[in-house]
Amino acid sequence: MSPVTEQWDDVLRTHLALGEERSPVLAAAAFSAEAGFFAVVGRGDEDGWPYFRSMAHAAGAGGTGPGSGGPDDVEALCTVCEEAVHPRGLWIAGRPWQRESRELVSDAVTGRDLELALLREGDRAMWVVRTEQGVCVFVLVDGDSEAHLSEARSLTLEFDSFLVGQGY
Repeated sequence: MSPVTEQWDDVLRTHLALGEERSPVLAAAAFSAEAGFFAVVGRGDEDGWPYFRSMAHAAGAGGTGPGSGGPDDVEALCTVCEEAVHPRGLWIAGRPWQRESRELVSDAVTGRDLELALLREGDRAMWVVRTEQGVCVFVLVDGDSEAHLSEARSLTLEFDSFLVGQGY
């Protein structure tokens, strides 16, 4: 693991309360092609990669959609950063996620816009946020309770305010 990735693992873990037993966040990923990092973490000691990369691809079976032969899941996450969470949804780890909502939120300190989308896959929910600088953060909510959904949203927006404050 590169030092930059290790640093971002720690940043994600700290700001999204992933070190806490009762965190509303199950796993998170952050990506920036421009800044050169891609980090994935799970809650506690759990590996976050299975939530963001299909095991079929990891074993060499390929694709992000059924029979797609398309890019791997990490590339799909990069694409969604560029496409701003396409309304048709996207495939993450071999599962179809549909966009339920999308909003522009202004950072309270800098006034920069953050793009926030809620994705759903069955009874699972994920917040996706993109900053003006092309940093994308994916936050998988633990369970389907409204309390966890709301708390994870707050943690996600606080984390993205941190990113904006750092110049991302």
